[in-house]
Amino acid sequence: MGKTLMAAVFLWMSAAACAELNEAQIAFKKGDYASAVKEYSSLGNAGDINAQLILGALYSKGEVVPHDDKLAASWYQKAATQGSSTAQYALGKLYEESKSLPQDYQQAAAWYLKAAQQGSDSAQVRLGNFYSKGFGVPQNYNEAILWYGKAALKGNADAQHALGLCYTLGTGLPKNNELAIGWHAKAAAQGNADSQFLLGDAYKNGAGATKDVVLAHSLYSIAITNNVSLKENAIVQRDSLAKQLTPTQLETSKTLTTELSKPNNFSKALKSYQEKSGQLFRFFDRPEK
Repeated sequence: MGKTLMAAVFLWMSAAACAELNEAQIAFKKGDYASAVKEYSSLGNAGDINAQLILGALYSKGEVVPHDDKLAASWYQKAATQGSSTAQYALGKLYEESKSLPQDYQQAAAWYLKAAQQGSDSAQVRLGNFYSKGFGVPQNYNEAILWYGKAALKGNADAQHALGLCYTLGTGLPKNNELAIGWHAKAAAQGNADSQFLLGDAYKNGAGATKDVVLAHSLYSIAITNNVSLKENAIVQRDSLAKQLTPTQLETSKTLTTELSKPNNFSKALKSYQEKSGQLFRFFDRPEK
């Protein structure tokens, strides 16, 4: 099975659960998936939340057992009704996105709410999206902003992007280009290509910040590498700007792109560049972890 699923499986296990699931673990590590699934099923039917989560993940992924969203939902529901926020979020995603289960936005919203109330930032973002679009709940921008805000303050890049977009468009919040830049910068620092692209737009047009085509060129370049769906548009924007830049400015942009692209260095590199340019933005007061 894939390394990602393996990591998720063992991440969910507490020390006590690992002891209880030892036999299934051993079989799993040996590649004896049939025995492992049998043991997990026995434990899951006895109420073990960790086993239920593992089975939900296995049937949802379909890598070591046949893909079966109905079975995945069944196991997730067992854990979700016992209060597992992980299962509640996973169940919400199945009701929202599954191709083999009937799409049910109301059920998805209900499970996202349960997980969000327990502090799941991923569920908070999804719930924000639902309130923003009116999926499964009455459209309510105030509720959307509330849940986006909770997740954004925990460092969730999708929520930070969503808040940035709300400030950019004036959706649910007063239009404020400066605050939009601040939130997009936080999301961009975590690799959110949509926010990187929108930051490029902001600096290209001078919307909420001093116009800086060198910085915009660099931001478009980063967005190109991080999101295939944005690639075509970002290339058009970047190449259009390149025609306006001198060879020295292009070299500066290339160097800046390299610095911004280094792991956990986006905010530091951007702050350094802006300080040298006589710009400073308060959203960069807190370094990336």
